[in-house]
Amino acid sequence: MRTTFKAAVPALALLTALTACGGNTTATGTTAPAAPATSEAAAATTAATTAAATTAPSVEKDKSGNSCAPGDLKVSIGAQGTGEKDEKGMVIVTNDGKKNCTVKGWPTFVLYNPADEAVDVPTKQVNEPGPASTVEIKAGGSAFAGIKWTQCDKGDTTCGVGNTIKWSLDGAPTTLIAELDGFPAPEKVGITMKALKIGTFQPSNQGVTAW
Repeated sequence: MRTTFKAAVPALALLTALTACGGNTTATGTTAPAAPATSEAAAATTAATTAAATTAPSVEKDKSGNSCAPGDLKVSIGAQGTGEKDEKGMVIVTNDGKKNCTVKGWPTFVLYNPADEAVDVPTKQVNEPGPASTVEIKAGGSAFAGIKWTQCDKGDTTCGVGNTIKWSLDGAPTTLIAELDGFPAPEKVGITMKALKIGTFQPSNQGVTAW
């Protein structure tokens, strides 16, 4: 009696067809799913990065919210000559740059002695003549602030004595020197401060020292 194997032919044909299609066959004869494509995700990431670079501001603000570059500013302080123990000063911040910019909060002032050493003076920022806010300084324009300091006797060990005042926008160490008007001449080393208060930036000089 002759035995035939007709039943095995369809199974072999199915296996051959699967192999021809490029599928990954498992032990059970099923096709494993292909690995997910990553080209679309990569394209999306590239697009997001490009968009972020395109929309980034041309002028970055520092941690204090200022967009003005210190090198574009000129700062002067005019002592008001009250003749009293507590002296007042008008601060004028002029934008010598070519673009409008902004300042926010308070300027920073540090008294220096002739040896170019910072003098320790207790300093406090005050919300005078109003709360801190962002002030725009147009090119060629100015912002204002007021300061007050308590004068003292040079012989007092707690009295700060110097001849120069340096400034910055964010409290960082600086070499920028404020122009002084109405102060003792530098050679006299006659600026005395027992304590200093600094008012907020304002768009107008009106009332900046009336506190």
